[in-house]
Amino acid sequence: MDKRTKHKKAKKIVIRGIILLMLGVFGVNVQAQSARKAEKAVERRQDKLDKQKEDKKEQSKDEMEELRQKHIKMQTKEVQKRMKKSRKKAKKYNERKKGFFLKRWFGRK
Repeated sequence: MDKRTKHKKAKKIVIRGIILLMLGVFGVNVQAQSARKAEKAVERRQDKLDKQKEDKKEQSKDEMEELRQKHIKMQTKEVQKRMKKSRKKAKKYNERKKGFFLKRWFGRK
């Protein structure tokens, strides 16, 4: 073999090596990018589902409040006052608040 053929073979081997190395580097990079895209798609889907769940919960809360108000309006004035008084009393007991200090000091025990 003469020098030219050896030189051509060596050049081909080097070029093949460079090409394979470049393909390997770019191939890994493409896979990483596609993994990030898939991850972002999953995140977007999860955010969308969370938002739908939150909206549904908020809607049901509003609906329950409307039904409660409707129930209260159907009652007579006396019953509404009694309900309000008992609601306040229950709130006080649930929050574990003591009554007015003069009432506690001088009230019956």
